[in-house]
Amino acid sequence: MAFSSSSSVLLRSICPKGSIFRSTCNYHNFVKWSPVLQKNQDSSPWLMLPPEFEGGGGGTMSYKFYNLADNKVQIPSCPSDAIRHLKLTCRGSSHGWLALLRPHHDDFFLYNPITRRHIMLPSIMNLPGFPRDVRKLILSCSPDEDEESCRAVMITTRHELAFCCPGRSKEWTLLSDEKSSTTWEDCVYSAPLKLLFVITNDDKLETWDISSPPKLINITGWNRKKGYFSSSVVSRLNFFYWGAIECLVVAGEDLLLVRRYIMEEVGLDGQCYGSNLDERHPDYVAEDDPAFFEKINKCPSSCNYMTFGFDIWKHDSEEKGKFHYLDSSSLGDLALFVGKHNHGIAIKATEFPGVKPGSVYFTDGYYTGSLEGGPDDRDTFGGGGQDIGIYNYKNKTVSPCYYPCEPSSPKPNLPAPMWFFPSSTI
Repeated sequence: MAFSSSSSVLLRSICPKGSIFRSTCNYHNFVKWSPVLQKNQDSSPWLMLPPEFEGGGGGTMSYKFYNLADNKVQIPSCPSDAIRHLKLTCRGSSHGWLALLRPHHDDFFLYNPITRRHIMLPSIMNLPGFPRDVRKLILSCSPDEDEESCRAVMITTRHELAFCCPGRSKEWTLLSDEKSSTTWEDCVYSAPLKLLFVITNDDKLETWDISSPPKLINITGWNRKKGYFSSSVVSRLNFFYWGAIECLVVAGEDLLLVRRYIMEEVGLDGQCYGSNLDERHPDYVAEDDPAFFEKINKCPSSCNYMTFGFDIWKHDSEEKGKFHYLDSSSLGDLALFVGKHNHGIAIKATEFPGVKPGSVYFTDGYYTGSLEGGPDDRDTFGGGGQDIGIYNYKNKTVSPCYYPCEPSSPKPNLPAPMWFFPSSTI
């Protein structure tokens, strides 16, 4: 895989020379895709960047957006009633709206940075267990398009699943069983199917109808073949710290399961400083060796992490629970947009200027960051929020998207950038 010159040094230490560039699939798993939303160029995706402030940490806050279509950063005009910095965190981006939360307070609302409209959401403080934060919030549609049918769905930091009707509900309705050991990891809503899909910690896919009253339609286990990375590359990562994140993506009427592979403890020089090396690794140094402490001292005090690959499966709606692995040529002109807080979607790149087909656009999957102390406190956090790029699914390469492909600073992007779609129908 080719990130850059320094990143290639890291990857050569993981895989035999050239092996990561080759596809292991000798066949083409052609997929018949259902229609994907097609929009005009004004709705090309934006990357939401850390905001700017006027008047210091308590002043007016303006979000900045990097427009993929024209390769420019823009700041929507800031009216007199603009949102002010109140230690807000962004916990969702869906259908042209942001979900903003003020931790440890009752302030939780939807915000449209284009129209400046606000919609209050019920407090999360009344939920069982008193969750103090939200992992993710998505919308079934834009409140501007269909306010009566709109549902907001969230997963809390306690991995509870709940929904409400924005602007009308007084409290959240729990979909999860408080006594259950199952936790909910990610969710997407399919507007064409009018169904909510959720993945759990025990490899289950749940299907919900969240109209009134909500109803659990189906629970299935995953039945899938190993992908390129999970079969041919991960076995060679036993010397390093690495992790994987799974998320869902809607592509028209289709549902995709995306597995993302992340190399941890990556220094600013692109090198991996894994501390779990064993005696089989050529760089292994025993703890009783005089060179051990010298090696430890060379490890950066602030390591980061870096995404190095993706595997993607398509859900078989006719065979419940079965996922078909998509080989390197199967995405066609689709482009996927994934991140910790944004609604996972796929669009047709040919309909959106500036978008590369057959790619996965990703933002940081680990780090969230917040504005807890205002912009003056950014130095107090680790160097998160920098794992951003464009992954070519066919060539297994990563290219930059506004930011460098690799950690460039020990300071974080605060808060972590996320995808935003100015069109309310995406």
